[in-house]
Amino acid sequence: MVDANIKRVEDVTKPMKWIPLYVLILLQACSIDKDKKVDRKKFSFKTGSDTQLFFKNVRQSYYDLEENKAAKFNVFRNKKRVKDAPYPILNFAIVINYLQDEAYLLLEPNEIVGDLPLVIEGTNDSTRATQLIRLDTQNPKSTLEFATDLYDLLQDNSFQLIVGNEKLPILNNAQSREAFRVTISDYYRLTRVF
Repeated sequence: MVDANIKRVEDVTKPMKWIPLYVLILLQACSIDKDKKVDRKKFSFKTGSDTQLFFKNVRQSYYDLEENKAAKFNVFRNKKRVKDAPYPILNFAIVINYLQDEAYLLLEPNEIVGDLPLVIEGTNDSTRATQLIRLDTQNPKSTLEFATDLYDLLQDNSFQLIVGNEKLPILNNAQSREAFRVTISDYYRLTRVF
């Protein structure tokens, strides 16, 4: 009888030894890769039912939702974004047009950033080489290109917003950089760039 009880306990605990492996696989599958490069040939504003479902079930909880029922679109803003600060802020929101099965990026700077055109200088932290990133008009294509230029430089660069003859630090803290990175990565997943 004792042998039968031991066998039942062993049968119950066998699957349990695999739980850490399952958790590791799940975490790896859901992680957002910081070093992923963007393939601009894959740019599309189209979303699929699978990518919308993934966003709704897995990623949407990380965003504040604004519904515009009249226009048939929703705006998702990263909950961890910097909302108010005495320095320039560049926040991006994901706009999902469910009627057209499309998604767009919306740039939402604070008042300190000012009006378009926006000019940002990226400076490589190790080589000190600089690169200018410019946004003249905000439309889906130009905003996506601008966000991607910033995203490509995010890992190894510091950024300054150029306003007249003045350079103001922008995307210069972990919170604003991470909110930007996560939002853009989620957008790429939603539109199958990643």
